[in-house]
Amino acid sequence: MRRLITTLAILLVVVVAGMTALVMLVNPNDFRGYMVQQVAKRSGYQLQLSGNLRWHVWPRLSILSDQVTLTAPGASVPAVSAGNMRLDVELFPLLSHQLKVSQVLLKNAIIRDIPAAGSERPPGAPVAPEEDPNTAPLTRGWSFDIAQLNIADSLFIWQDAQGNQINFRNLNLSIRQDPVKQGEFELSTRVSRNQQNLLLNIQGHLDASQYPQQLSLQVSQAVYQASGVELPVGGINGQAEFSVSWQPAAQHFRLSGLKLQANNSDFRGEIAGQLLPAPSLHAQLTSVNIDFDHLLASDGNSGSHTVVRSVSAPVIADRDDLPLQDSWLRTADMDISLRSQNALWRGLQLKNLSLQATSTGGITRMTLLDGQLGEGHFSLPGQVDWRSTLPQVSLRPQLQDISLQPVLSLLRLPPALSGDLTLQGEFSGNGFTHEDILTGWQGQASIRVTHPNTGAFNLQQMVSDAVAVSSDRVKYQPEQTPVMPSLDGNFRLTPGVLRFASLKGEGNGVQIDAAGDVDFRQRSMDVTFNLLMTNWKGDSRLVHLLSGQIIPVRFYGPWDKLSYSLPITRVLNGDFRNELKSRFNQWQAQTPDKHPAHH
Repeated sequence: MRRLITTLAILLVVVVAGMTALVMLVNPNDFRGYMVQQVAKRSGYQLQLSGNLRWHVWPRLSILSDQVTLTAPGASVPAVSAGNMRLDVELFPLLSHQLKVSQVLLKNAIIRDIPAAGSERPPGAPVAPEEDPNTAPLTRGWSFDIAQLNIADSLFIWQDAQGNQINFRNLNLSIRQDPVKQGEFELSTRVSRNQQNLLLNIQGHLDASQYPQQLSLQVSQAVYQASGVELPVGGINGQAEFSVSWQPAAQHFRLSGLKLQANNSDFRGEIAGQLLPAPSLHAQLTSVNIDFDHLLASDGNSGSHTVVRSVSAPVIADRDDLPLQDSWLRTADMDISLRSQNALWRGLQLKNLSLQATSTGGITRMTLLDGQLGEGHFSLPGQVDWRSTLPQVSLRPQLQDISLQPVLSLLRLPPALSGDLTLQGEFSGNGFTHEDILTGWQGQASIRVTHPNTGAFNLQQMVSDAVAVSSDRVKYQPEQTPVMPSLDGNFRLTPGVLRFASLKGEGNGVQIDAAGDVDFRQRSMDVTFNLLMTNWKGDSRLVHLLSGQIIPVRFYGPWDKLSYSLPITRVLNGDFRNELKSRFNQWQAQTPDKHPAHH
């Protein structure tokens, strides 16, 4: 054992002595010109190293550099600038005064993919023949032949064709590849834009064998968390796995085998797109469950208006005030197909939801948006114009046998009426929030309510009880339990007010004609049901009188303190009752002996 320890100690001394001698004999600054030359040869970029290069021998043999910049020909700002760089080199090639780099580490770097950092042709320079986009990357651009690249605590700035910048802060990237350009990568970063943050942690496999024509990634795990303005209070977080291919020349990407979990929603499918010259996106997605209530911003978080922020820009800043999702909706061409077995939207449980939408020039057209709600079916084709401060929406809803109760809940109306709603109409307005819809939208529709039921406010029973208080000579005796007939009519929506001109129904011995207003701003209503009821039993003349008399039942006042009135109520106040009483007296005067009066 002592002999083994002695041998290891001797080897360690030899290695340390050899490396020390190497450091003393080989000056790393001798490789400065070689590195600059190789970078220019491979990429055309100009490498600039500030200060002296120096050795670092533990835990691996490395060359250290201070400030490093990499600038494209004619560019006004560097494409890459780093506070320091470390090059891990192999020992044996140094013995013959050759440099072979096994690993590059950039720390506190700023990487720019913006027009100012791109190559520019000097004025008066000859114009080269146009390159074939399929072969151009072979003769220009980056060639990554290093076994390992590490970028730590850095910033990546990317700008799209419209001038919108996205900052990838706290960037940490590690790429390891073998000689055939197969390897592993790890990425973590924070994407910031207009008070929105996206935290990303990604791991996977890379295939750079066809680079620079194509770079392929197999993402085995991607964990993310999005938060900030215009997003739900709890943010959006989840994980994903997918395969992605990137074609630099065409700026084209394709995601396949996507499995995405976002809060308690899931998505599967494929997404393809292009970043330049104009962003485009094509998606075909399916889902088992989508919870829009936990994916879309709540009213309290987003508000009813987009706030234009005015802040002094730092040195590195975004170009505009648009949230990332709004910027894409306004600038990108999109074609989206989505199908989901179950969906939750504003508390409504939807089934078999289907969406087909295209977007171009800032206008999204929904050719198909339909599904099932309960036992009914809905269709909401229309379009959204994102080019204004508030999106301009126009819809052509078609509802078939949709339960009325969730619709009333959605409109924040009291559940005073139940039944099944069939509707066809046209509506338009600015914004999506409850406040926007209820106080700013307008339109009209034809409706039909089948199996209507006023619950505790049984209209026929209320009239029957009120008449019974005035006289015991007549009773309301329908052939069956009083049931309201189906109601048909139209309504008009003006900003803040829903107005029924006429809502009529006839059947089961009753005729109904309803009219009135619902005021969403004041949270009040004034609706009158005019009833003409038959099936009165008793004194023939009194039955004749009531059978031809329209009796209004009025609901009015604030929603949380709703009041109602009947003709009998006005009778007690000397209005309609005087007319009935005069008729009673006239009738009694004609037959005083047979029909004594009752009060």
